Amino acid sequence: MLSSLTRVIDYIGYLFGSTDLHGIHSPFIYNWAKHILYHKDEKRIESVEFQRTQMLKSNGEIFNTSLPQFVDTYTLSAKHAFALTKIVTYFDIRKISEYGKTCGIETNYALFHPLKQKGVSVSYTYYSQLENPVKIQTNETWLQSDLDLNPSIDWNLRIPDDKIWELFLINLSDDPEELWKCWEEIKPKLHNHCIVVFTNIRHSDDHYLAWKQLTHESKITIDIDVFRMGILFFRKEQPKESFLLRY
Repeated sequence: MLSSLTRVIDYIGYLFGSTDLHGIHSPFIYNWAKHILYHKDEKRIESVEFQRTQMLKSNGEIFNTSLPQFVDTYTLSAKHAFALTKIVTYFDIRKISEYGKTCGIETNYALFHPLKQKGVSVSYTYYSQLENPVKIQTNETWLQSDLDLNPSIDWNLRIPDDKIWELFLINLSDDPEELWKCWEEIKPKLHNHCIVVFTNIRHSDDHYLAWKQLTHESKITIDIDVFRMGILFFRKEQPKESFLLRY
């Protein structure tokens, strides 16, 4: 993991090297960034942030580490997690697949919009070799206390129509090889209306190197680096482009 000083230096370099809307010449990415990154809405969901606060005060454990340490080290900030909410809303995503170690904060940001929309059919599946009871319990508690669970949501629904936008959310933690393992697992499932989001791409130098290597994969037409997250598109009608966007 990068030291605090290294993280600061890395972030300063990112700020100087990145661009905003004025440096985007792709109409698709310009509209995407305008509505998802550079909107004027508040970039947090208070009920989920309350959940984060409770986790940070907890004495519990998750994946053989303390829950507060895991949340502080691996969980996206409110601003970056809220980008997941905007992605799901903007593309009207109906299928979400999540991989990797997670406490559920990112999950709840991604699911917030479809859960609030009555009558929307959404598929959500969490793929993990270590099904996480902390994640399940905190999600169920949050859903029961802050939202009315939408009965039209099937947590493992299979939606075959490749015209429906689909999100693959991949949570990276301490092992950079997780990126490649998850990539090999999801690669056969990718189609024109897929979005893949990797969290924590700058957790270490090895994580970022793996991310940069991945962006050269032939299937990928657009890769976007927003510091804490890496975002991939696979639109065949789009020329291959890379974006380092200030966020």
